[in-house]
Amino acid sequence: MISGKEVALQRKLKIEPIEGSYNSYAVNEKEKRDWSGSVYLACVAAIIAIAFFS
Repeated sequence: MISGKEVALQRKLKIEPIEGSYNSYAVNEKEKRDWSGSVYLACVAAIIAIAFFS
């Protein structure tokens, strides 16, 4: 959904010095683990196990 309001997002950055350079840094976003696929798989496995054993 597109709205005219701006939303302030806070990003977690990881700043690392670049080897072999003077005062140069690499700025990367910290990666978060995506657990949604694992949670979905666990729910499907639980439903199949309940159906199988009942």
